[in-house]
Amino acid sequence: MSVDFNRLKHFSMTYVFTDGEDIACEYEQTEQSPVVAPDGNSISFSLTNIDQNEDKELYSVVLLKEGDDEFYIKSDYFDDADEPYLLDVEISDDDVKFILEGEDEDMYLYGFFE
Repeated sequence: MSVDFNRLKHFSMTYVFTDGEDIACEYEQTEQSPVVAPDGNSISFSLTNIDQNEDKELYSVVLLKEGDDEFYIKSDYFDDADEPYLLDVEISDDDVKFILEGEDEDMYLYGFFE
């Protein structure tokens, strides 16, 4: 299950809080294009909340690839921005879905191919 970060051109994220009633927050990549590291093992980009009345912050995100099938996320969206969190990954012809499941929330980060 290899993902070529150079082919991913746009990202969006859905963050679902599951404690009690499900509340979803939607984030989109800013206009700046994602930046792939020269070794191809990481990609960085920024996300912003679609609903600017809810959250005006700009969040930096770095996806890391270790080998062909192990992926991590680091983001200042999380309390510990330097902590890498292991992701589950689902790949289709059109996109890659990176999944992070927590106790009270689930994150679905979509990377779309060109």
